Amino acid sequence: MRLISLLCSLLLFTPFVYAEESNSTQEEVIYLPLSPQFTVNLLGDKHYLRTSIQLELKNDDVKEAIEANNPAIRHALIVLLSDNYVENISSGSGKIELQNKALDALNKTLKTYAKTEGVKAVFFTEFVSQ
Repeated sequence: MRLISLLCSLLLFTPFVYAEESNSTQEEVIYLPLSPQFTVNLLGDKHYLRTSIQLELKNDDVKEAIEANNPAIRHALIVLLSDNYVENISSGSGKIELQNKALDALNKTLKTYAKTEGVKAVFFTEFVSQ
């Protein structure tokens, strides 16, 4: 009888032990909001873009590199954002293309100024173009 109760308890608690182990191996996601938000004039007549951006980073070292080189990071994004026509960034595919270009620009800027990379993703958390 003891053997049966021991086997039952092992079967009941095994999934919980396994679940705890699998959760502890998950990588922590690091997000960094860039503030203040970006407001830039777009190409063409009287159009602008106002956007808030958050970055997903590889680790805390990348976060420190971005904070230490904030002027260069912001400049790269302002130049990239302002080099667009409102028609090109109004569609979903236009925003995704801009997101990919921003990712490349940020990693190149980090490589130049901090000798590192590690921006995994760029997220537009607010996006108003007019």
